[in-house]
This record gives sequence, structure tokens and C-alpha cells, in this order.
Amino acid sequence: MKCPDCNSKDIRRSRRRGLWEGMILRRRNEAPFRCCACDLRFIARNEALDPGRTDHYVPFAGYLGLAGWPRRVFTDQMILSSLLVATLLVLALAVIALAFSWIDPALLRLDGATPPPNR
Repeated sequence: MKCPDCNSKDIRRSRRRGLWEGMILRRRNEAPFRCCACDLRFIARNEALDPGRTDHYVPFAGYLGLAGWPRRVFTDQMILSSLLVATLLVLALAVIALAFSWIDPALLRLDGATPPPNR
């Protein structure tokens, strides 16, 4: 593959930017490249650089073309929302367990006093 501007063969893959490059170019099997000689960024067929390349795992944020700060925010929001959902599920299960008497409410006392034995 050569640079369309200076015909140099010294090119490298460039990072995908935004939704268009993240989704549309991936479907078209195209990718952004950058010429190391003239610094031109251009789009070309993906297999032109390495025809034997196998597909690799692409995280969801990478599929959307997110990089840098937006990728960190998206990932942090996904982690925090997953923790929130897990916490809400545990609380809902605790409320249901108390409602159906699966858990003895006396065990949940914080004062350390033991309940009198049932005779």
C-alpha cells in the first residue's frame, strides 16, 4: 500500500475516530491509515496492509470508535451502572427474604443483645 499523496510505503494504521469510522468503515472493511512521511491521513481497504490478519476481539467502546476521554467515561459509566444494578438486586433480594421470613429479623439487630430462647 502507498500513500495517495506522496507514494511513500511508510504508512501505519491510524486510530478510528467517532461513530462513522467506528461502525461504517468496519462494515466496509476499511480503516484509516497515516503516512509517516507526509502525515496524510486516508481511508483504505483494511486487508491491503496485512492480508493474513485474522479478526480480533473489539470491545464495545472500540466498536463505536471511542478513544481517550470518551472511552474512559463510557467504560466508567458501564462499570458504575453494573455495580448499581447488582446492589439493587441484592437489596431487593434482602427485602423479599425479610418479607417471606427467610431471614430472622432478630439476627439483624445491631445492639449485640441476643434474643431470649424460645421455650
